[in-house]
Amino acid sequence: MKIIILIIFFALTNVPTLTYAETDLKQLTPCTEILSPVKGVSENTRGVALIYNIEREFNDQRTSISIHAVHMPDPSRFGDYESYEVLAYIPNEISWTFPLIQYEKQNWAGRWEEISATKRPTRLKVRVFNSKTNLPGPVILEKNNS
Repeated sequence: MKIIILIIFFALTNVPTLTYAETDLKQLTPCTEILSPVKGVSENTRGVALIYNIEREFNDQRTSISIHAVHMPDPSRFGDYESYEVLAYIPNEISWTFPLIQYEKQNWAGRWEEISATKRPTRLKVRVFNSKTNLPGPVILEKNNS
């Protein structure tokens, strides 16, 4: 009798916890962040990041980051660079980089959807990039999330 009561007690205390853990991912709210220019870059240069969870095929949940940057200076202004890339990271834990694609003269955009659904970057930086040498350059836009 004691074993049956122990099993019922265990089931009632642990099953709700397991159910909560599965739905907890869906409770992470989408957020947007404004990326501001660093010192020495025109105040007209701005960016916005949209960060939210997506559900892909086969119940695969991921975090998606989309960046849209406007009034960006020509990358060659900063040296031997021809494009931009995003550095998104959680300090001392993990980082992701992905390219931005130019779609108008001074506008760039890109997205990355290969981030675990339980991770949200707390730092975002847009920096110039040389795709031939795979070397990044100085940061142009940044945002530190809390």
